[in-house]
Amino acid sequence: MESQTLEASRRGAIEGVVVRYGLFYGREAASTLQMTAMAKWRLLPAIRGDRSLLPCIHVDDAARATVLALDRAPAGSVYDIVDDHAVSFSEINQALAAAAGAPRPLALPSWLPRLIAPFLATVMSMRVPLSNQKARAELGWRPVFPTIAEGLPNAVGRAA
Repeated sequence: MESQTLEASRRGAIEGVVVRYGLFYGREAASTLQMTAMAKWRLLPAIRGDRSLLPCIHVDDAARATVLALDRAPAGSVYDIVDDHAVSFSEINQALAAAAGAPRPLALPSWLPRLIAPFLATVMSMRVPLSNQKARAELGWRPVFPTIAEGLPNAVGRAA
């Protein structure tokens, strides 16, 4: 879809802008609600040696960036809308637990997910180093929540 949007914009058929987002989190985001519930039950582990690099974005920051891109971006532009720092899968789980007032995640050896949860092992090996620098420079956008550790307390209810 990106290539179609950019090609149509190049031809002058539309004034298209591509906006790429990190992993959404926020107060009403279904993924945040589900993962918070899992964190409260210690079902989201921290993996020793986790080298994943996952870009995240608070839904409120994503909405503000989208409006700015629609208002200010020149046709044919591409923006990555992500937090200032990508984090590992384990860091996400640790931040969720902290924000929810849940116990720290269990620490598992890195070989265990490969054995019992191949999808989790795949996520742990993903490295997606996106940068929000272009959106900052060209749109004047800054995330209110620069990191997931700063944004999750706004998005997560405390454990009962």
